[in-house]
Parts: sequence; C-alpha cells; structure tokens
Amino acid sequence: MHCRASRLTAVPLTLIVPIALFLLVSLSGVFAFAAGGGITGTYTNLHFNSEGGDLLGVELRIAVTRNGYQGVLQIAEGEPGQLILVNVQVDGNRINFVIPKDNPDAGSFSGAIANRVLTGHFRFKSGGEEDVVLKKGKSYWD
Repeated sequence: MHCRASRLTAVPLTLIVPIALFLLVSLSGVFAFAAGGGITGTYTNLHFNSEGGDLLGVELRIAVTRNGYQGVLQIAEGEPGQLILVNVQVDGNRINFVIPKDNPDAGSFSGAIANRVLTGHFRFKSGGEEDVVLKKGKSYWD
C-alpha cells in the first residue's frame, strides 16, 4: 500500500480578513435584532388624574417576534381602552405603525426614539391628531 500525505494549501491572509469582517458584521446584526436593538420595551405616559378620577394617556409595549417587531398599544381617555396589536416598522430609531381600521382608534403613528423617550404623532381616521411623549420604563400596570 502506498500512503500519500495530503498537502494543505494555505489560505492567504487577504482572504481571511474580509471573510472575518463579513461574519462579524453579519453576526452583530443578528445579535442587535435578537436584543431588540434598543427599540424594545414599554413606552408610556399613562397616568391617573385624581381630580377627574380618569385614566389618561398612551402606552406602547414593543417586542421582537420571528416576523419583526410588534407592539401592544393602549389609549386611555378617561378609562383604559382595549389592547391593540400593531405591526411596528423600525428604521434606525424611527418607528411607524398602523392601527387597524376595525378599531375605534384606527389611524397611524410615526415617531422616533432618543434617550429612552418615544416622541411621535398619531393621525386618527376620525380626523383627530395627537402628539405624544412616552418615556421608556415600567408599565403603568406594573
């Protein structure tokens, strides 16, 4: 029997560096997505108005799903409104979503997150509009 030693060809360093950088950038995107990239969490300005005995404000909880970001929205105008599931589009620190047309609060939202604060604008199909400032933190309900 004749045994022949295999020769390993050396991979040039000029190929290793670009491949390593590509993998590093690709994986960092995966980890940022998995961690929510700083977008996930609860943003709220819900508060109880003791003078009128009313609950007022807006709360949005953003989470990552296998299909992207989703949010649970609650709008309170005297009493807590129903929970609304929305698909959240994220572009950097900007977010947008549509409130389904079968909901009494149907419309759209666009805003931006900076320094743990979501500042944005609602446009309701009923014709109303509202600017909001929602701080990231615990839910009103916690």
